[in-house]
Amino acid sequence: MAPRKGAKNLPSAGLTAGGASQQQSLSSLKRVDPEITEILASATHATLYNFASEEWERGDVEGPLFIAKRRSQPRYRLVVLNRLSMSNLVEDVDAGFEIEVVDRYLIFRRADDQARIRGLWFHSLEEHAAIGALLEKVQADAAREAAAPPPPPPQPPAASHYEGAAQLLTGLAIGGAGGTPSRAGGASPGLLSPALFSPSSVAPPPAPSLDLETFKGVLRDLVEDDAFITELHIRYQDKLRS
Repeated sequence: MAPRKGAKNLPSAGLTAGGASQQQSLSSLKRVDPEITEILASATHATLYNFASEEWERGDVEGPLFIAKRRSQPRYRLVVLNRLSMSNLVEDVDAGFEIEVVDRYLIFRRADDQARIRGLWFHSLEEHAAIGALLEKVQADAAREAAAPPPPPPQPPAASHYEGAAQLLTGLAIGGAGGTPSRAGGASPGLLSPALFSPSSVAPPPAPSLDLETFKGVLRDLVEDDAFITELHIRYQDKLRS
């Protein structure tokens, strides 16, 4: 993607660099993109060129260049704060960003718009080399991330022995066959209420199968649970009154 033979030469004269501090630059970038959180690298001056009709034409964007990190996708962006107008250059550095480092220039295009080729000329060779290396690394990382398979969905937690025993006990005829018994004193929903142990929108799951020793242990735990015993006593009193 280097400039073709016979194309108009790009400039070789240096341009003056901006003197804004890192914090001032970050504030300026946040006005362009509020999602930006960090400046990874910068160049004092870069000029945009467009490749059209077999030659390079100087664009209408030039100024300080930044590689910025964002809090949301895409994670990285290339931004040139334009000194010529209010129209800045903003490019996502992601899996679709293609770049080639040539002499003092960074030639780039989008994978979904390969006919549009653009270049950035740098005043500083040192800055050009650093920006080029960082862009190549960031783009490679973004491509690997895009190609990685999505993580598997989380698995529902396994039911505890206590929940399993509670589901078993909901099937016992403690409250009788006539439905849920009433409670005196406006008591809260009981521990044996099916609504506490199974979704209201679907049928409750089948009662789990517990071996005898596990079942004994669960019952011992329930007997030592004051809230469970209180609820059981309320059910017992309701049954006597009915």
